[in-house]
Parts: sequence; C-alpha cells; structure tokens
Amino acid sequence: MKSLLYRWVLLTASVALAAWIAHRLSLAFVLRVGNAREVAELFLGSAVLALANATLGRLLKLATLPLRCLTFGLFSLVINGFILLLVAKLDFGFTIESANPWAEWIAAIVGSVLITLIHFLLRRIVPDP
Repeated sequence: MKSLLYRWVLLTASVALAAWIAHRLSLAFVLRVGNAREVAELFLGSAVLALANATLGRLLKLATLPLRCLTFGLFSLVINGFILLLVAKLDFGFTIESANPWAEWIAAIVGSVLITLIHFLLRRIVPDP
C-alpha cells in the first residue's frame, strides 16, 4: 500500500512540475492548484491518468504495434500524448486548452514527455519506502 501511495504522490508531483515547465514554455498545459479542492482534483486527475495509461494506453500500444515498429517506437509519444490530452479534457486539476488543435497536440506530447522524464528523475532521487 505504501508503494502505491508513493508512486501516486510522485506522479502527481510529476504532473505538477511538467505543467509548470510547459506553462513557462508557453504551451497550453495548465495546472490549477489555488486551493485544497483543486489540489485534491489534481490527485484524482493523476490517478485517472495512471489508470488510463494502464488500461487504454496498453491496448493502444498493442493495437499500433506495427506502426510503432515502423517508427522505431516514436509513435508511443503520440499515444502517450493522446492519453494525456484525453485525461486533461476531463478537467481534473490540469487541462490542455487552446484555440489551435495543433497547439493542444504539441502541448500534450511535450507534457507527456516531461511527465515521464520528471517521474523518472523523482524515482531516482526519492528513495522507495
């Protein structure tokens, strides 16, 4: 149970840091944590993101296996960006909104890469419980 809670907190911190960095890069990835309710929504959003990655992400990666092989795995970035964009549209503490759909895709792909990198770094820095 501690391990699950540990990973959940690290994923939430990764989403928050990625949204902050993406906002500084003028991307459409926006984080809202003005009060305790919004922080709780962010934790719920990161749980939904983890569940979507574990279920829908795996199915999409399996279904697009030939395309991922042709692109040497780079199509996984598009899948991860799609999952992030899908969860962000649910508006749980973070969102990706822009008038330009291409800007949303770019923000989602960059955001998913940032979340992955930050989560990797945090897992290396913060010891397991």
